[in-house]
Amino acid sequence: MFCKFSLILIFIIAGAILFPCYIANASNSLLNPDVFVSSDNLSQADTLLVAVKNETKEITGSLGSVKLRFFRNDNDKDWVAITGMTIDKKPGRYKLSINVPGKAPFEKYITVSKQNFTVTALTVTPELYEKGYTVANIIAKTGEENKTLSKILNVITPKSYISKPFIYPLSEIKDVGSFGNIRKSKSYQIQHLGVDLSASLNTPVYSANDGKVVFVKSMQDYGNTIVVDHGLGVYSLYLHLNSFNVKKGQSVKQGDVLGLSGNTGYSIGPHLHFSIKVRGASLDPLKFINTTQSEW
Repeated sequence: MFCKFSLILIFIIAGAILFPCYIANASNSLLNPDVFVSSDNLSQADTLLVAVKNETKEITGSLGSVKLRFFRNDNDKDWVAITGMTIDKKPGRYKLSINVPGKAPFEKYITVSKQNFTVTALTVTPELYEKGYTVANIIAKTGEENKTLSKILNVITPKSYISKPFIYPLSEIKDVGSFGNIRKSKSYQIQHLGVDLSASLNTPVYSANDGKVVFVKSMQDYGNTIVVDHGLGVYSLYLHLNSFNVKKGQSVKQGDVLGLSGNTGYSIGPHLHFSIKVRGASLDPLKFINTTQSEW
């Protein structure tokens, strides 16, 4: 009788000791997701890339109040999201949150700093004056053309056309007009929301990634312009072209020749103006491409 009682008592005591340990271990049983973040220190107009590795179930997340839109990369194992800081993003710290089914929540703070942009002259050459360009009508016409393009760029296609990093739109890259510089003439000013790349007349211009051509048109200031929709609100723009090689509605693959570089519209010499927009935000295009190539 004593032996049976002793065994039962030992079992109860052992259970009382082990059971809390079991509960504690269960609460910490969720694994941490494998998350890559391109940087936790960004400036205005910079790009943030988030990759979640080796996950089959759909991923959700946010940066501050901005929803992240994840898509599959080309290995069909990882999820990728691309977002950007607007050019006037308020400096500060923003919480990055990633939710992976069956895994512990991932959180990280991203610091955004103010960027100081260079001020340059808004130039109108004698040749442009002869064509009717003035500082005043350049500013006015650019505003009208931006409104036309905004109707397209504000559309968020619910799927992604891309599955790999972006590439440069030219075989050789030389920045001859930096992103974000503020061009002034007396009381007039305009901010350059793209990058001017050196290109002699009729240089092939390549699509930076897979997508769908949603705009092909000649414009007074932007010249011959092509816009490619890459899905989920990501667009690339190609301005001042000499000729078009694609039509509106056409699907394109990364590296396809969209057209040939030129000197059309408000342009003081042959070049390519290249822009990237992510859900309405103008991002530094060269930094954008470098970021997408950082780890995909």
